[in-house]
Amino acid sequence: MPKRKIPLAWKILTREKLRLLTALAGISFAAILMFMQLGFQNALYDSNTRLNCALNADIVLLSSQARNMGNLSKFSRRRLYKAMNFAGVKSAEPMYISTAEWKNPIIRAIGTILVVAFDPTNHLLKEEQVNVSVQSLAKVNLADYYLFDRASRPEYKGTVAKLEKGETVTTELRGRRINLSGLFTVGASFASDSNLVTEAYPPLGR
Repeated sequence: MPKRKIPLAWKILTREKLRLLTALAGISFAAILMFMQLGFQNALYDSNTRLNCALNADIVLLSSQARNMGNLSKFSRRRLYKAMNFAGVKSAEPMYISTAEWKNPIIRAIGTILVVAFDPTNHLLKEEQVNVSVQSLAKVNLADYYLFDRASRPEYKGTVAKLEKGETVTTELRGRRINLSGLFTVGASFASDSNLVTEAYPPLGR
């Protein structure tokens, strides 16, 4: 007759049920906390690299003083001219990026927005990826006309809805009156509520 196996480990584990439940709760909390941290890490990385991934470029030059996309530093345009002297470089174009305070066009609350300025004829953004047409980019050639990010935070749904209807939305950027005339798609980040695209330099007023 085969000997009966005694589940010794299980009996030891379940002998004090309160201690078992306490241990399970502690392990579960630690696991949940770990997955939350991984989620925050991924969200931070994804939100801060969307614009980088949308750039239509093979190499990007940054100032050595730059910290992140919301805190960049300028460098001389001579660096771009020098880069063009290398064999295999087709073109070298400037792009200006800065954060600024602006007014929510609907509720008039003050928020932070990321402003991206470049010559739209140079196609520095992957137009299919950011869901913007050549016609929309052409509009920013006009003074104080900007494109607005349709993937902004929820408080800007009203602004996006008006722009999708073809309306022009007026608001203020650093105290200067501007017009929103079209849409593109990148997404908000931890540093800013939304993004603007324009052609003018400096992008925050002359």
